[in-house]
Amino acid sequence: MINIDVIKKKIKDKNTYRNFCEFIIGMLITSVAVSVFYKPNSLVTTGCTGLSILISNYIDIDLSLIVFSLSSILLAVSFCVFGLEYGAKNILGTILFPVFIKAASLINRVVNFDNTSLFLLILIGGVLSGIGFGMVKKSGYSLGGFYVIYDILNQKLKISVGKASLFCNIIIIFASTFIFGLNKAIYSGIGLYISSYIGDKIMLGVSQNKAFYIITNKVKDVKEYIINNLNYTVTVVNAKGGYSDKKKKMILCVIPTVEYIKLKEVVKEIDKDAFFLVTDSYSVSKYDRKFL
Repeated sequence: MINIDVIKKKIKDKNTYRNFCEFIIGMLITSVAVSVFYKPNSLVTTGCTGLSILISNYIDIDLSLIVFSLSSILLAVSFCVFGLEYGAKNILGTILFPVFIKAASLINRVVNFDNTSLFLLILIGGVLSGIGFGMVKKSGYSLGGFYVIYDILNQKLKISVGKASLFCNIIIIFASTFIFGLNKAIYSGIGLYISSYIGDKIMLGVSQNKAFYIITNKVKDVKEYIINNLNYTVTVVNAKGGYSDKKKKMILCVIPTVEYIKLKEVVKEIDKDAFFLVTDSYSVSKYDRKFL
């Protein structure tokens, strides 16, 4: 019998050094986005850092100290609500991220973007923020901060982490309207979208393949086209209609994205009543290809 705990420990031990390096680099990139592109231009980013930027507009305290203070409070809350193991995961990010923000702010002494388009600045800042957050998430570490609130909302109110994050960040951007103006809030919203999009791409990678799930009455014709013309293998799966209970055949195949339009159009021509679902496929192992 396979011991899953042993496998998980083996994977964790193998990736520990790589994940830590990824965490540090991601945190560094994120801190540059915050200190060089967001804070100097009165733009808010997500979570605890975004709230700290709003607060720093009213009190003359360094941004890094505000981030550290808020993150420390939320760290204490995480220990109380979720226990020692959960809180321990947030300690490193809580301590190091404010240090990185302070260090990155020194870049402003030698670099000046006064005459640069605000849209270009938020574009660069959003991309850097997305890359940084994506690397941090992928590493398995955490920056702490508002992630504690997201998990509390998820546990207590049964709100998904994604919706909790979106809800909290919308509130921060809305609040920035009254502090920095509508124009800056709109740019912050654009930055949030760019950051989220890039972060997902960093987490999942860029999809180079498409997975087709095809239900058709002309299984043989579609299968032969994929095998003989596109030179890709397929799997034919037994399926049953949920409404009609009729037995059907479903074709599963994974092809490069460049072949997507070609297969889609040919399937329509072979069987205009065919139903097919196309999804991004981010990883196809050798075993998968052999199986197909």
